[in-house]
Amino acid sequence: MKQTYPVIQKITLQFLYICFFILFLASFSYADDDISYAISDNDLSFLREDFSPHFELLDRNSGLSNLSVSSIAQDRYGFLWFATQGGLNLYDGRRISTYRHNPFDDEGLVHNLIQTMYYDEALHQLWIGTYQGISMLSIHDNHFTNFTVDSHGLSNSIVIAITKSSDGTIWAGTMNGLNKIDQESGKISVYEVPGNVIRDLFIDSKNRLLVGTHKGLYYFDDKKEELIPLEVDLPSPYVMVVEEFTEGILTLGLWDGGVVRIDMDDYSLTHHEYDHNDVYTLYKTHDHILWVGTWGGGLFAEAPDGEVYHFSGEGENKELEHPVIYSLLQDHSGILWIGTNGGGINKLNPRQNNYVAFSHDPENPSSLSAGKINSIIRDAQGQLWIAVYNNGLNRYDPIKKKMHHYFHDPEDPTSLPSDNIVTMHLDHAGNLLLGSNAGLIQYDDTSDDFQSLPYFDEDLLVYSIEEQDHYLWIGTYNDGVYRYNRNTEETSHYYYGPSFDAIISDNLVYDILVDSQDRVWIGTNNGLNVLSPESDKFKTYKRGSASSYQLASNTIRVVYEDSKGNIWIGLVGGGLALYQEETDDFKTFLEQDGLSSNTITGILEDQEGRIWAATHDGISIVDPVRKDIITLSPQDGIGGWEFNSGHFRDTDGSLFFGGVHGISIIPGNFSGTGSTAPIVYISSIELFQNQIASEKMFFNAQHLDFNAQENFLGFQFAAIDYDAPDKTRFSYYLEGFDADWIHAGSRDYATYSNLPPGQYKLHVLAENVHGIVSEPAVFSFSIATPWHLSTFAFLLYVTFFILLLMGAFKLRETRLVRQRNSILAALNLQLEEANQKLETMSTTDSLTGLFNRRYFDTVLEDQFQLSKRSKRPISLLMFDIDHFKNINDTFGHIVGDEVLKQIGKAAKEVLPRNTDFIARYGGDEFAVVLYDTQEKGAITVAQRIMDNATHIQLDALVNASLMITVSIGICSIVPDEKTHLTELIQSADQALYQSKTKGRNRMTIFGKNSKK
Repeated sequence: MKQTYPVIQKITLQFLYICFFILFLASFSYADDDISYAISDNDLSFLREDFSPHFELLDRNSGLSNLSVSSIAQDRYGFLWFATQGGLNLYDGRRISTYRHNPFDDEGLVHNLIQTMYYDEALHQLWIGTYQGISMLSIHDNHFTNFTVDSHGLSNSIVIAITKSSDGTIWAGTMNGLNKIDQESGKISVYEVPGNVIRDLFIDSKNRLLVGTHKGLYYFDDKKEELIPLEVDLPSPYVMVVEEFTEGILTLGLWDGGVVRIDMDDYSLTHHEYDHNDVYTLYKTHDHILWVGTWGGGLFAEAPDGEVYHFSGEGENKELEHPVIYSLLQDHSGILWIGTNGGGINKLNPRQNNYVAFSHDPENPSSLSAGKINSIIRDAQGQLWIAVYNNGLNRYDPIKKKMHHYFHDPEDPTSLPSDNIVTMHLDHAGNLLLGSNAGLIQYDDTSDDFQSLPYFDEDLLVYSIEEQDHYLWIGTYNDGVYRYNRNTEETSHYYYGPSFDAIISDNLVYDILVDSQDRVWIGTNNGLNVLSPESDKFKTYKRGSASSYQLASNTIRVVYEDSKGNIWIGLVGGGLALYQEETDDFKTFLEQDGLSSNTITGILEDQEGRIWAATHDGISIVDPVRKDIITLSPQDGIGGWEFNSGHFRDTDGSLFFGGVHGISIIPGNFSGTGSTAPIVYISSIELFQNQIASEKMFFNAQHLDFNAQENFLGFQFAAIDYDAPDKTRFSYYLEGFDADWIHAGSRDYATYSNLPPGQYKLHVLAENVHGIVSEPAVFSFSIATPWHLSTFAFLLYVTFFILLLMGAFKLRETRLVRQRNSILAALNLQLEEANQKLETMSTTDSLTGLFNRRYFDTVLEDQFQLSKRSKRPISLLMFDIDHFKNINDTFGHIVGDEVLKQIGKAAKEVLPRNTDFIARYGGDEFAVVLYDTQEKGAITVAQRIMDNATHIQLDALVNASLMITVSIGICSIVPDEKTHLTELIQSADQALYQSKTKGRNRMTIFGKNSKK
């Protein structure tokens, strides 16, 4: 019901309001300094005059699981959570981790298509509304609790809005009704909603639950437990979003209705319409700008003065990635995150400016001339001068905000003598001097014209200008260096050639510097030259491959002295070099050290003492103390990749860099642009390259104990700083191990192997792109002492050492006895060896190396008895060499002996088992005993012996052809108790006899026909 006031009451209240407002302005302070989102001195407006919004993009290439981002939240630790239609994403600035639905896990995310999300900061919980119910993520223990239609009686599967009342009750709006969730019991109460669909839920300053529906705006009556309509005449019934940016004033986003503000005192309405009025989300940033996200019309920004800015997300020059705005959030550092429905996330950083101040516009003749920027300078009257390669001079008047152009006019002798101005210099008298391919030129500010100075030839191509007291140093393109004395009008010429006053290394001079010690530094195309005040000869520095402390290139493009007197040299192809006075050498920074390019075109120093190096591939910022490097690319707002030689530091510390894109102006207090200190976390720990305690988001201020073998540890860092997270630099120090801090640059991990036992503390710092350093993150751990290094082990070692000493004394006492016994032992050894030799001789045939007849009889007896006992077969093969007597008679005994050796060797090689036994039976006769071998196996062995015999080669001893054959007799039996050994021998011998009588070169099995 609409509330009314009497006229007197209204006048009195208005008077009090005016008084309060006056007192507020007089105090010029905020009532509550503890409010984290109160505007501070560092807060920057997104719509300030000097700011050009630059939208960065996070998409699938950044790690997003889906390009439709329905909700964004930042937790108490600074991490960002993105609810998408493809799962839940956690973002730490560098990495995106994804939670996705697992169909076979009821304790995970209930569904991937997320419609809404609410962060409960007090309990550090995320309530996630999906198309299959609600998932509550307890972030501390990384555990989901799900509420669905089936499990808890949710009114509908599609959850559109979630909020929490002051008593801890969770409210959820669905496609079909309002749900009240008791967190302790999990019980859900369902309430009907007019039109069924809830679009938004909001707890206002009166602690009422406001409900935006397709039928208007309602509030929940706790006593009646029903929805009561707010009687306001809205231009559209579709209430998509409800906010209370100012206490007592509701702000509604309506579909097809724009934005409505309702004064809850008198229910009066203020209606705002835009070029597109399908409003889906609203957000008010710290600078009091109202951001209106529409469904298809992009993003509108309404300033406090009522002016509206539109970012359509469409067209060729779109700043925004997509016209459908799904969600909005300003993080703790002031960055606005914009979730779209199909275009990912756009990031708008109030500190990330577009630093391009001047550029060429073909449609605007008053813009900067097109071309490379050769030189930049500001004159004594505050005019900014810009020399453009082969395109004349530009003069910018900052008061009139107008660009003037100067070109060469052959018909006008007072015009610019040349369109190619290479360098500019403001002398001690305030005169602007110009170096060109038409000599040295001076600008006359009273007549606004130019005149050539008669010090040098007009066809002299001047590349650099520098002053030293009353001397004017002029560097040229191909004629070395001139020194002009303004008092005496005398000129000295220094050049490289056969005759000279003082030699320099090359005649192409890029830059000249007179430093604070009155030394003259001349950078040429072939080396660096230095002339000291006490000397009349130049000292030359050139590239050297023998040492990294020499120059890395001979082409010196720029020489610069910083505020501390350090000399910096920019080289072409050799990076950035710092001259080291104490050692008379150079410290070089190259691409491999993090430099954006090895070709340096300009060097300047900012107000924090950091060195800015313009290159052919972006800008590098070098910290002279820590020696680390930050690189800037066009994505950081510097305008382009390739920078030219034009660079200049203004009186306010601003840094000017010229490139093919135009001129970029970087504020001298680059680190003081409202950036907050990063928050650094030790986000992950690996043991032997395997992550431990993966459920933890970080390990700050925690302690773990590891056993003695767990001494290979890796640590991952995360820094919550979203300005330029890839440029955040880390330093770490392991107390108890490292001697000092380790500066890791952009590397966000540290690894330690073979850590000794002890107590450790890991300290980690993060420094953002602006040079602001975080508070340290600390994690402590211990590595246990292994048992072999424990106190008990040391007692054992002492005891062992004592026993060892006692043993040594005992050994000393027995040493003499051992010495005497050693002689006896040696004699016994000799005796034993002699006995073994005798035994071998008694059992071995000296010619063939086979066992002899005596040993054969012993072995055959043993194996025959074993065969009897085991009732296993035994085979005996007896063979001799065919025509052996003829071999002896024909070829001699030497050949005969060799035949015996080869036959013995050939027969021994075919015996398949260690139990098989061969002996020389006598003369040219041999015997083979095969235990546990039947007739078939004996035949196989016999056949192999016959085959091997025929392959014996005696060519070295016999000229004629000689083939060796053998005759074999075989007897295979299973002896019983009545069988005698002589029967076995006689049977084999008889079979051998049959082989010989039947033609030789054959085998005969006892009792059977012979086989050839």
